[in-house]
Amino acid sequence: MSFSITQKDLRSIWRGPLIWLVLAIITFISSWLVWQMLDRYVSLQSSFSALPNPPNITDTLWQPFVITLAQLMMLPVALTTGLSLAQERAQQTLWYLLINRSSSGAVIWQKFKAQLVIVFFAWLMMLVVALLLINGGDVNLLQLFSAALGMALYVIWLSALGLMISAALQSTGTAVLLNLLVFILFWLIGYESNNQGFGLNWLLLLSPVHHLRWLCSGEIGVSSLLYFLAGAAVFLKLAVMNLNAVKKS
Repeated sequence: MSFSITQKDLRSIWRGPLIWLVLAIITFISSWLVWQMLDRYVSLQSSFSALPNPPNITDTLWQPFVITLAQLMMLPVALTTGLSLAQERAQQTLWYLLINRSSSGAVIWQKFKAQLVIVFFAWLMMLVVALLLINGGDVNLLQLFSAALGMALYVIWLSALGLMISAALQSTGTAVLLNLLVFILFWLIGYESNNQGFGLNWLLLLSPVHHLRWLCSGEIGVSSLLYFLAGAAVFLKLAVMNLNAVKKS
């Protein structure tokens, strides 16, 4: 019975045309950016050869692509998580899920598992680009795998945050827009130029992009793993508390 929530959410996510439209747009933008980066890199390759330490393909092409893809992934995650719980409340079906489960945590967990399917789309995009780069030159395999790990942790973190926000709202449109706004705000505080201008470098540690950059560079640190996993756990716990408040009301 508990698995039916995950199945229901998977059907509602992947049978709708909106998510496929969003993923198609992301695929087009990502492909166009990769083509532009490759074209630029090839045109400057003769200039790079004159440098004592020329930039490699991994640093020049792979890392910027992963960061750009992570930025684009905010849109589908905001959409799916925003609709996940807010839509149940808007359609007056959330009470049915709550009274047929032993705890609100079971509902949140099943909803959360349905959101993680989006990780495979990001991995597929990364796999295609990785194969192109491997055929074109030497790449750092450690950075490829650490970036894949970072992308999975990043999507997990975003999904948990989106569910927390969605659990507190009843309007699906508001939930999606607020998710996207919060995601963008967390992303913006990760820019070093912004934080250095105000002398608040410690704010970088609150941004997922900062930890994702570390993982993309091959630095699999305990602090970054704790940031994503502990942050996701906190957000899911807050989502459970929001559902408990709805259940008591």
